[in-house]
Amino acid sequence: MNKVFLQKMKENLLSQKKGLANRSSQSVDIDTDGDETDEIQANMILEVVNQLSSRDNFRITRINDALKRIESKTYGICEDCGENIPEKRLTANPHFLICVGCAEDRELEEKQRKRS
Repeated sequence: MNKVFLQKMKENLLSQKKGLANRSSQSVDIDTDGDETDEIQANMILEVVNQLSSRDNFRITRINDALKRIESKTYGICEDCGENIPEKRLTANPHFLICVGCAEDRELEEKQRKRS
């Protein structure tokens, strides 16, 4: 894989990680005082905040995994077939672990499994 591209992806991943970490470090002040409706609304907001935080933590884990693959020189190699994942695909989503062909194969297998 091209060293310039790998450096660009590493910088991109580190930037994403920093943005997610900054967002997760911000506290949300939720006012639970008031009537029952206010309490219900506050609980709903808290649930959304928790879901977003969980999603961000998952994304940080995926970013860390991608950074480890860059360091171990396995980034951009399909986990299923061992072929290189096209740079264009990784640019669209730097967390991809498999190439387009293997992704299509997995999708087809999943559809067949659901039909059974």
